[in-house]
Amino acid sequence: MHWIDWLVLVAFLGYTIWDGTRHGKQSENIEGFFLANRSMPWWAMGLSVMATQASAITFIGTTGQAYVEDMRFVQIYLAVPFAMIILCLTLVPYFNKLQNFSAYEVLEERFGLSTRLFTSFLFLMSRGLGLGIIIAAPSYVLAILLDLPLSTTILIIGITATLYTMVGGISGVIRTDVKQMAVMMFGLGFCFYWIHYQLPPDVDFSDSLYLAGTLGKLDALDISFDISEKYNIWTGVFAALFLMLSYFGTDQSQVQRYLTAKSLNDARKSLLLSAYAKVPMQFFILLLGVMLYVFYIFGSAPITFHSTDPVAETEQTELAGEMLQQEYKATHLQRREAALNLLEQKTPENAEAFREADQHLKEVRESEMERQEKITESSRNDTNYILPYFILNEIPIGIIGLIVAGIFAAALSSIDSELNALATISIVDWYKRLDSKDRSAKWYLRSSRFTTVLWGLLATGAALALGETRSIIELVNKVGSYFYGSILGVFVLLLYVKRANGVGALTGLISGMVTVFFFDRLFEHPETGSWQLIFPWNETPEGFTKAIEYLWLNPVGTVVVVIVSVSISMLWDQMSDKSLR
Repeated sequence: MHWIDWLVLVAFLGYTIWDGTRHGKQSENIEGFFLANRSMPWWAMGLSVMATQASAITFIGTTGQAYVEDMRFVQIYLAVPFAMIILCLTLVPYFNKLQNFSAYEVLEERFGLSTRLFTSFLFLMSRGLGLGIIIAAPSYVLAILLDLPLSTTILIIGITATLYTMVGGISGVIRTDVKQMAVMMFGLGFCFYWIHYQLPPDVDFSDSLYLAGTLGKLDALDISFDISEKYNIWTGVFAALFLMLSYFGTDQSQVQRYLTAKSLNDARKSLLLSAYAKVPMQFFILLLGVMLYVFYIFGSAPITFHSTDPVAETEQTELAGEMLQQEYKATHLQRREAALNLLEQKTPENAEAFREADQHLKEVRESEMERQEKITESSRNDTNYILPYFILNEIPIGIIGLIVAGIFAAALSSIDSELNALATISIVDWYKRLDSKDRSAKWYLRSSRFTTVLWGLLATGAALALGETRSIIELVNKVGSYFYGSILGVFVLLLYVKRANGVGALTGLISGMVTVFFFDRLFEHPETGSWQLIFPWNETPEGFTKAIEYLWLNPVGTVVVVIVSVSISMLWDQMSDKSLR
């Protein structure tokens, strides 16, 4: 990377640390540190929520997802507007009325301390693991930029985010998020413009969409009902609704935003901002990945965007690699010619020739991936390296630094929010609630900052353990889906099931988590129709695939929690009545 780009990047990181830490003076107690004294404007909260959502996972993972597959991933965001409206009518006024620090404080009064602690523990587990993924995402970019091991870059990004979050508190988090959002949007917009600008002169935007559509890259809606499929309209509108309700309504990292609001109307407006903007923004990012695919139809692209170390190759695998490289170059040229022929004459025959050339190219890439897997004896993929490769090899000097800064902005805006939320739950729901001593405000403030550092180190360690993963955008939602449905079930009980008691709620919560685990490990054989439970420590038999995809775990968890809780509560009440007679 050119020294000008380095200067831009270093200046951005320096400004972010300064901007985040200078608000630390406003945090004289834990209400200032965690809730900014409930004084934040609605637009700042709304942009902060969007900045948290538009993480480095969004930049890197979503564009890579669209490049490798298609745009169907946008379907899981179709539920966002519905979820936001429901929350504005239900949980937002509930939280605003009680003026709590934590989303889980409200559970103790109704269901007892055990339910509150266990629910908050599930949050700590889910977001602690998810934060490791969020830290790992931008580390891919740093690893390419600095030519350093992934572990070193994970340490750099994790420690940087922890530093200013520890000092600035939620006020620093929200205010830096607003500025980081502007940098993110510039990066996205320029990448889209530059792809279009660099296409051949006789290929316009409509031609690009036509080529992408011919290959099925523009497929965004799938109306078939199949719970074994990751992305279809039913998954997006129904299953993902439970995920979004739980994430925006019961996840402390999101709830904490509208707990900082001046009023109920401000809290609602901050959520509605995301309701209107999230789906269009996600569609645009996916379209960027599709346009990137079209760009490499005409431009020179490597056989893989992240190759293995040549030192690890034997003479035989090296020879196989050279043969695949030659085949790839020839096929890439063939696909380019087929694309130009199709644009010149849009006939079914030319379209089929173009699709066949594209399929052949994919097969060559897959063969290279398999070759690298044999060399490294581990799973290999390049989904998370596609956008970084484009930025470093195609974007002009000076702008590279700004776009990479945008990816860093996306990463930091997600990491700081999660760290602050994890510290809030640790102090408010656990330490402060269980500590019998009367501590001073300064004591809890120091403890909050220490806890922020502790979670930052733990999350960085989780990122180091995670290493490289196939699709970071999918993985973060999979981690959440293990927990979100069951947590949402407890809040459904809180608001709508008056007969549920503490014993029922806790039993239902545990039952929901156990059920989700078993449903996630359920596999089926498409040909024989047989079903089988396969645990993580066992190998999946050949031909078996997931029977239920991860988004459906959310409604499963919610429904099980409600049914079991109601049943146990009724049984407990009956037993209590008998004992009183």
